[in-house]
Amino acid sequence: MHAPAYLGPLALIFLAALGAAYVLHRLRQPPLIGFIVAGALLGPYGLGLVREVRVVEGLAELGVVLLLFTVGLELSIGSLRRLGKIVWISGPIQVAGTIALVVGVSYAAGETLPRGLFFGYLVALSSTAIVLKLLVDRREVDSPHGRFLVGVLLLQDLAVVPMLISLNALSGRGGSGALSAFGALATTAVTAAALFGAARFAFPRFIGALAGTRQKEIFVVAVLFLVLGSAVATSWAGVSAALGAFLAGLALSDSEYGHQALADIGGFRDAFSAIFFVSIGMLFDYRAIAAQPVAVAILLALILVGKTLAGGAAVLALGYPLRVAAVVGVSLAQIGEFSFILLRQGLADGLVAPDVYRRFLAAAIVTMLATPFLSGASHALGRTVAAASARAGGPAKDPLRDHVVIVGFGHMGETVARLLNRAGVPFRVIDLDPDRVRRGRKRGVSIEYGDASNDAVLRRVGVESAVAAVVVLSDLRSTRQTVRHCRTLHPGLFILARTRYLADIPALAAAGADEVVAEEFESSLEIAGRTLSRLGLPLPWVEAETAEIRESRQDGFRKFREPGGVEKSKP
Repeated sequence: MHAPAYLGPLALIFLAALGAAYVLHRLRQPPLIGFIVAGALLGPYGLGLVREVRVVEGLAELGVVLLLFTVGLELSIGSLRRLGKIVWISGPIQVAGTIALVVGVSYAAGETLPRGLFFGYLVALSSTAIVLKLLVDRREVDSPHGRFLVGVLLLQDLAVVPMLISLNALSGRGGSGALSAFGALATTAVTAAALFGAARFAFPRFIGALAGTRQKEIFVVAVLFLVLGSAVATSWAGVSAALGAFLAGLALSDSEYGHQALADIGGFRDAFSAIFFVSIGMLFDYRAIAAQPVAVAILLALILVGKTLAGGAAVLALGYPLRVAAVVGVSLAQIGEFSFILLRQGLADGLVAPDVYRRFLAAAIVTMLATPFLSGASHALGRTVAAASARAGGPAKDPLRDHVVIVGFGHMGETVARLLNRAGVPFRVIDLDPDRVRRGRKRGVSIEYGDASNDAVLRRVGVESAVAAVVVLSDLRSTRQTVRHCRTLHPGLFILARTRYLADIPALAAAGADEVVAEEFESSLEIAGRTLSRLGLPLPWVEAETAEIRESRQDGFRKFREPGGVEKSKP
């Protein structure tokens, strides 16, 4: 019996992807980069081990369908509301600003407006998968730049839908002129809205009826049917199959079955998404770079610089400092995975010539491969521009002595400030969220706008004459930098830092913190104490036991904190 022709290449693809992803993981880089590299090596322009790219592309399209379905599931009214201004102000500024820049450059190069808009679509989108993976690995999702990146990427995912809808109008299929283009766009939009409305009403009831069987297999098959059925239905209606999958996910996102559907479909999505990124790598043609290296280099520079400027402007529009703007702008400078979907469709619709397609594809893949390195360098760039900006801020307005400096005015910083105020202890607060600064000043809090990871900002609030500094930032990188500057400016200062994880304590201790409060440790003690009290154990015994555990943790911290390996004596 002969095996099907696609099994050999598919097994080879998974083997190469697995090996490359493992190596990239050991190098602390996203595995998606490994998938792209594996595809470039296996494909017809690499070693040529897999020549039937069409078979791979068919499976990759299924990966795109599943990917967009999960994007729809992860989008909800609640998530949009939490990010607020970032999604609805910064996101459109980044997307519209990038498109406007690309349209201007394209028009200057002699391209038509529809093609300029199409190229703008391609460049405006960034890689959600790569950027979010970097944020999670570096524990920066809750940092100021992390929240901006999540919000802008969320808006970009939403923008994919109207971009897909408008491709028919841009390509001029079904007629010519503005009226025909508007008619095509309106028809597609109405079709998508009708399908979404039907899905919103019918899908939760359909899934609910099958979930009542309490059979996981039935539930998983039902979800897969909804994904593929929606994709087929939108294809029949003349709309992208990926758009149909997105609408199906969005229809289920706010239902009680959305989280379970996301969990059950996750394995399929990850496997086929890996094939999708491998297929992108297989499209990489080094000959496009070798034939016109200058043209590809110029295109690459325009993409990186233009996207950095547009992303940075989106941050500055909300009043955040240059450091955050630099990190966000550089982190968004790559081409996204959904851009490849649009690019293929554009090639089929005649919106892009084959030679331009190959050059853009090569440049786009290079931006994705460079993202981890550019993202790491963005922090150094951010510190440089922040230092220059802070030096222009001048000295402190009213120097204090023997006060407390609070860095961060979130829930923790606000609580510390309230207690210090009740105790009559003078304090100064630093925060780089302009909304928090405005709210604090309305309540009479002595709060300064600025980035505390820069020593000039710390000088402005008089850290050199303070008695203590409380650093309660959500960004470990900024916390470490702030602690280091506080220790340098005032060697005798008492520094208390907050972090989420116990594993972060050594880094903060090495930076100069006297005490570190790890949220997971304190939360575990609180949970254990309440559980024991609920079980009827005497409260004094519970408090004594938790105090002993906390003291043992502090002993270990003191041993680490003392330089030269000498243990500090207990106070």
